[in-house]
Amino acid sequence: MKAQVRFYTLVSESTISVRQTFQVQYIVEGASNIRQFKVPRFKDFEVAEEFDYNSSHLGRGLDTYSKIIVLLSTRKGKFTIPGATAIIHGKPMHSNSVKIAVKPGVPGMNNIDPDDIDTEEESVLHPGEDIKDKIEKNLFLRVETSKTSCYVGEPLMVVYKAYSRLNANSQVVKRPSLTGFSVMEMVDAYDGRPDIERLNGRSYYTNLVRKVQLFPLQEGTYTLDPAEIESVIHFIKTDEPMGKKGGSWSGRNSRPMFPTAINHRTILRTEPKKITVKPLPTAHQPADFSGAVGQYTLMVTVPDAPIHAGDLVKIQVTISGSGNLSLLTPPAIKWPKGVDTAEPAVKENVNKYVFPLSGSKSFEYSFAAPDTGDYVIPAVHLPYYDPVENRYKTASSDSITLHVLPGLPKSDTGRVASADPVSAIKPHYFWFAGIVLVIIASIVYQVVSLQRAKKKAMIQAAAAPVQEPPSAEKMVHELTAGAKQALQNQQQQAFYREVQNALWKVVANNWQVLPSRMNKYHITQLLIEKNVAVETSRQFSAILDECEWALYTPGQSVSSMEALLDKTEQLLKELLAVKA
Repeated sequence: MKAQVRFYTLVSESTISVRQTFQVQYIVEGASNIRQFKVPRFKDFEVAEEFDYNSSHLGRGLDTYSKIIVLLSTRKGKFTIPGATAIIHGKPMHSNSVKIAVKPGVPGMNNIDPDDIDTEEESVLHPGEDIKDKIEKNLFLRVETSKTSCYVGEPLMVVYKAYSRLNANSQVVKRPSLTGFSVMEMVDAYDGRPDIERLNGRSYYTNLVRKVQLFPLQEGTYTLDPAEIESVIHFIKTDEPMGKKGGSWSGRNSRPMFPTAINHRTILRTEPKKITVKPLPTAHQPADFSGAVGQYTLMVTVPDAPIHAGDLVKIQVTISGSGNLSLLTPPAIKWPKGVDTAEPAVKENVNKYVFPLSGSKSFEYSFAAPDTGDYVIPAVHLPYYDPVENRYKTASSDSITLHVLPGLPKSDTGRVASADPVSAIKPHYFWFAGIVLVIIASIVYQVVSLQRAKKKAMIQAAAAPVQEPPSAEKMVHELTAGAKQALQNQQQQAFYREVQNALWKVVANNWQVLPSRMNKYHITQLLIEKNVAVETSRQFSAILDECEWALYTPGQSVSSMEALLDKTEQLLKELLAVKA
């Protein structure tokens, strides 16, 4: 029995503030044949991002497809989010529209009145007040984590924020180090637009310093280094209690005393935060477990069109759910005899704005259809650890049978030979045969000459002195030449990309790593297997994280780039010293 098809619209919030982002989801449930999917124009909003999400609910026979649009509100008012249209199972369908209200104010203020924060009044230093005490109560940094203890591979959210009730100008001077983790940013840009939050009964303007999802790569205790901001606070100091706005009076014949402006510079930092990463339980761990942590389903899809011998066939294995999706590797597949596949093409479709990371990851295999007959692809299994239920589970697909039909007939271009083949040959063919023989003789002569020259060159090479392999210093110099050139030209983007390329290149050359496995998770595991020092492995991840951050938030100083280059050169020497 087919599941009932549903096509509907959802919004993440029905009431938002101006300049706040929100999600619109167009969802199709219970359908496998969807064509001409069209989303409407959003004339009252800016489109920040758009992506797809597919899932299959095993056991319920329900397929789900979602088109997710991230919108940014630009002005206040009441608006209607139009529905989308699609051809579903050959029938035109339209999703519902949704009402949304955009209110004036600061995004995230949660009905807090901005008038509760008078930064000018809070920045007045009255007689007897201490600057240090004033700053501690009204300007500080906090780091919040979703948990302080987790398993290897279990997602962890970390948020750095600045809280202020003072009239201050601030800028980030040191980003937090996230060594030992794979990092995914949860925001598109740190634009300095404040929110308003209430903490311990007081309202504060808050600015996001960094918001990320972390995926621990190894067990151990890690310290998240502090974030630092430099602030210039604009205080107004009064010598006596204010009698009138703008000045004070002292005595009958005294002159008015006006307040003094003080610009106080300070560095603020978060307290170091420790994260304990536990190894995954070994009890009841499946033999084919490869590090998947979260909640997942698995689906295998094959072409709908008939398959003929020799056709190019594409089979897709899709893993959907939430967890460490970006670190998932292709599940093991027992291909039938005669099916020979290469490394799969990998595609990720994730929603980085939600925690834990959710979406899908697909692996597409291509191969030439074998000879005619039925070929069975057994059920594919993905063992994973569910941190919510604290136990191992397995997501499985159904087995697939490929029906390979005979190849399509080709046109017969041959003709039946005559009874007397020699007499059938026309005279001009003999002239053509003679020319061919001359050409063949010329080719044979050239091949023999080339072999003699090659043999002579080999003898000369054997007599030549053996060249020593290049030194580690020379190899490091060649690997970092591009980064040095970019640094000299002050090309920041190119510099950080060249540093990344140098690290990936030395790993690929040293251990012949396939391109499909060139990611931080696999390389970290590889370094452990090769007995590379733990500190070297951590430094590898730290430099990659620093490059990712710098590419995401340009504007780094030359001195910080030079320091990173020094660390990279030292790390490359250590990696080159390890034998494959």
